[in-house]
Amino acid sequence: MGSKKRKFADDGWALWIDGDDRSAIYLNEWINPKGKSYVDISVRVYGAKETKNVNFFIPFAIEKNEITDLSYMLADGSALRALFNTNGEIDSEKTKYTSELRYDNRTVSLINLTDEFMQLKNVSYGTVITVDFEFIKNCITSDEAYMIFRIPHKTLDKIFAPSIDVNGILHKINSLIQSPILSEKYGYSIRINEARLLPPEINEIEELQEQRIRKALVTISIGDEYEMNESTCYRIRRLEAELNRNYAPVGYDCSDAITYQWVEERDFNMKAHYNFYFTMEHNEVSRLSMLVYLFVVLITGALGGAIYDLFRLLFGLI
Repeated sequence: MGSKKRKFADDGWALWIDGDDRSAIYLNEWINPKGKSYVDISVRVYGAKETKNVNFFIPFAIEKNEITDLSYMLADGSALRALFNTNGEIDSEKTKYTSELRYDNRTVSLINLTDEFMQLKNVSYGTVITVDFEFIKNCITSDEAYMIFRIPHKTLDKIFAPSIDVNGILHKINSLIQSPILSEKYGYSIRINEARLLPPEINEIEELQEQRIRKALVTISIGDEYEMNESTCYRIRRLEAELNRNYAPVGYDCSDAITYQWVEERDFNMKAHYNFYFTMEHNEVSRLSMLVYLFVVLITGALGGAIYDLFRLLFGLI
């Protein structure tokens, strides 16, 4: 049996809106095990003209300069097709803080996030991002609004980070001698508005307690050398490298990535939270194993030759 590495990440996100609670949340994961991973967070707000604020809880510390507003990137028709799977257009001259996104015979106010109406607050373990809709109320032209931003996904960067277990080196060498296969398996849980994973000060917020998200959609893009548990996802496709060339995070290789999507939608009997679970597995022949085999062969050959010469010498003397 070869060397095995198992790690698990459990992310508890939250969304609550002071206004209409028929919102939909989208998490678009750009998983890069050999570099930096990112997540795009977007929300569709219904009753936008009456909304006071929109709040996100991020389950790790983040700074404002790590947040990238993606609304301007949607002006690229390729990015719009990649994200919405439709042809559309952006009226970027509409107002100072919003654009109009037109697609499929509908018009949506697209929020252009700026420091003027976006605040960050550190909590016990994580960060709260608040978007002040009252500040931009006069700029919202549609009763449906959409916002999207990107942050580094530090939880995933942590589980994919290489580590050295000094105490386990001999065990690892022994495993590699028995089999050259190096197996990596990762569990990843996304929980949205689930109280057991949220800090006490977040659970005390009244709007969160009353929030009922109508729809949650998770998209994961990862290199095709990783195997995903795809039995419950509703859509699988190869990531469109050309469409995402300018939209994907810097350093992300789109050419060999597969995209998986999971969705839950509740028009009736709406529950308070969503829970998605994924496994990712990667198997490869270890180069270290080949070196161990070569080393063992060389040592065995050298020792065998020395023992042979010793016996010849002893029998010669006799």
